[in-house]
Amino acid sequence: MNMVYKKEVIFDEEANSGITLYLNDLCAENELRKKPFILVIPGGGYSYCSDREAEPIALSYVVQGFHAGVLRYHVGKYRDFEKSLQDGKKALDVIEQIDEKFNVSHDKIAIIGFSAGGHLAAAMCTLLKKKPTLCILGYPAILSSFAEVMKISAPSLDQCVSKDTPPTFLFSTFEDNVVPIENSLYYLKALEENDIPFESHIYQKGLHGLSLANSLTGDNPKMIDSRFSHWLNLSCEWMNLNWSHKATTNSCKKSMIESCVQEIISDDRRRQKVLELFPKIQNKSYYKIVRKYTLQQLHHFAPEEFTNDKIKRLTALIQGKNEIG
Repeated sequence: MNMVYKKEVIFDEEANSGITLYLNDLCAENELRKKPFILVIPGGGYSYCSDREAEPIALSYVVQGFHAGVLRYHVGKYRDFEKSLQDGKKALDVIEQIDEKFNVSHDKIAIIGFSAGGHLAAAMCTLLKKKPTLCILGYPAILSSFAEVMKISAPSLDQCVSKDTPPTFLFSTFEDNVVPIENSLYYLKALEENDIPFESHIYQKGLHGLSLANSLTGDNPKMIDSRFSHWLNLSCEWMNLNWSHKATTNSCKKSMIESCVQEIISDDRRRQKVLELFPKIQNKSYYKIVRKYTLQQLHHFAPEEFTNDKIKRLTALIQGKNEIG
C-alpha cells in the first residue's frame, strides 16, 4: 500500500482558508501511471467547514486510486462568497502546479462539494473561467433563497449553468430536512436544458449531511444508511465512465448527413442556416425530440419535413464545409 504525502497550502491565515493535499507517494513500485485528482469541499452553511465532509471523503477517494485535496474556504465571521470563490480558484491553481513527480493527470480534475460546499462547487463550475473537468454535488444548496439563509450574497446557481458547465453527478435525499430537494431539481433541470450530461441519485430516505453514511462519519445511527453510502462507489464508476468515454471518443470527421442535429447547430453560423430550412427546430420541445438524430434518420422518420432537397440545400448553404468534428 502506498504512503500518502500530506501538504498544507495556506491562502488566508487569519481566515484559515487553504487547501490540504493528500497525494499518493509514487516512489512506491509499480506506481508510474497518472492518477486523477479530486478536490473535496465540505459543507457547514458557510458558518464552518464540516470535518465529517473533509478528510474522511478525501481519504476514501485516495483508497480508490485518486490524489485528493480538501478546501477550507472563508466561513464564519470571515464568510464572503466572492472570497470563497477565489479560494476555489486558488485551489485549482495549486492543483495545476503540483510537482510532476506525483503524476497528477491534469485532464482528470474532479470536484465534490457537500451542502454549502456543494454550493461553492457548483459556483466554481458555473462562474469560474477555469473549471474542473467533472463535478459531484452532495445534497447541494443551489438557490438564492438558500444563499440568504447562509448569509451570503450569491445568485441562484441553476441560472448560471451554461454550455461550459462540466458533466455533473448529483446525489441527495427526498427527505432532506435542511436543504429542500428543489435545490437539486432546479439544478438538474438547468443541466438538461443546456445539454450537460448528468447522473442523479435521489434517495427517498435520509437526513441532511449524511456524508459517507457509514461508521466513519456517522456519530449516531440516524447518520448511517447503507443504501445512501453507495454514492461513493457510484461516483467513482461515473468518473471513470466519463474519462474513459472522452479518451475513446472517435474524432473522425463525419459528413453533414451523418451528424446529429445537436452537433450541426453547435456552430452559430451553421445553426442559422439550419433554422432557415427547418424553423420548427426553434421550438424547444421539438428540438429536444430531434437533437440526437442525424439528418439521415430524420429524413427516414419525417420525409415530408426533412426532405432530401432541404438537406442538399443545407449542405450547399454551408458552402461545402460539410464535416463535423
